[in-house]
Amino acid sequence: MIRPLPLALALGLLAGAAQAHVVVLPATAEPGGEQVLRFVVVHGCQGQPTTALRVDLPPEIPAVKPQPKAGWSMTIEPSAGRAPRAVTWRGELLPHQPNEFEIQARLPARSGPLAFAAVQTCGAVSVRWDQPVVAGAAKPEHAAPTVMLATGAGAASPASPSDPLPDEVRLLNGGLADRVGRPLYTFDFDTMVGMSHCVEDCAAVWPPLRASAIARPFGDWGLVPREDGGGAQWTYRNKPLYTYSKDLPGGPATGGAVPNWRRAPSPTPISATAAAGHQP
Repeated sequence: MIRPLPLALALGLLAGAAQAHVVVLPATAEPGGEQVLRFVVVHGCQGQPTTALRVDLPPEIPAVKPQPKAGWSMTIEPSAGRAPRAVTWRGELLPHQPNEFEIQARLPARSGPLAFAAVQTCGAVSVRWDQPVVAGAAKPEHAAPTVMLATGAGAASPASPSDPLPDEVRLLNGGLADRVGRPLYTFDFDTMVGMSHCVEDCAAVWPPLRASAIARPFGDWGLVPREDGGGAQWTYRNKPLYTYSKDLPGGPATGGAVPNWRRAPSPTPISATAAAGHQP
C-alpha cells in the first residue's frame, strides 16, 4: 500500500539551495515497488512566482496516479498505454515559497537512475529541468529530478562499528561526528547521487564535512566535489555529510530538530564513554 510521506520545508535554508529549483523525493527507492514521489519546487524563476509545473512521466513506469493539489488545477495527458504521459498543475506559488506536488507510482523493476523531465513555468517564463545527472560529474545547470532505484534502498542498515572510518569522522553519542566531536547530518534535499544541494547561505549554516586532499572513497564512504571553494565533501551511503554551525564539539545534536535535516547515525548504539575513547 502506498503511504504518503511527511515533508516539513525549511524555508530559509531552501532559499540558500538556489541551484535546486525542482527536485524529487525520495532520492532512492526500491525497484518494482509502489512509492509516493514528491516533486518539490524550491523557488520561482528569476524572482517570479511559479504558476505551473509539468512533469513528464517515463513510459517504463507501469502505473501512475497523479495527486490533486488544493488550490491548483491538474491536467493529465493520456498515452497510448495505461499510464499517463504527463501531468501539469496550475496555480501560483510565491517566488520563495517551496511546495510539493505528488504522484503515486509503481516503479520499474530495474536498478539505476530514473529521471523525470520537468517544466517549471513562472508567468511568461518557462524553465526545463531535464539534463541527465551523472554521478561524479559536474552538476548540470538544469538537472532532471532523478530517483535512484536500488535494492534495499528503503531499509539501508548502518555499517558495523568495526568498519573503518575516514580520518575526519568519529563515533560519538549514538551518531557520527567530525574529528572534534561536532555531530554530522544529512540533508533530505540532497536527492541526486554525486552532488550536494547545500551551497552558499545554506553551507554557511551547515558547513560540509570536507575531505583532505589525499582522501579516497572506500566502502560506503564517498566523495563529491564542492562548487564553493573547491575540494571534496565526504558522503556516507551516497548522502553528503554536514555539521551544524550552532552545535558545539561534544555537545548535543541540536540540528536534528531542524526540518529536512537528519542526524547521521552511528553503526550501533554506543555509550558516550566508549565513543569518547574511539579514535579514527
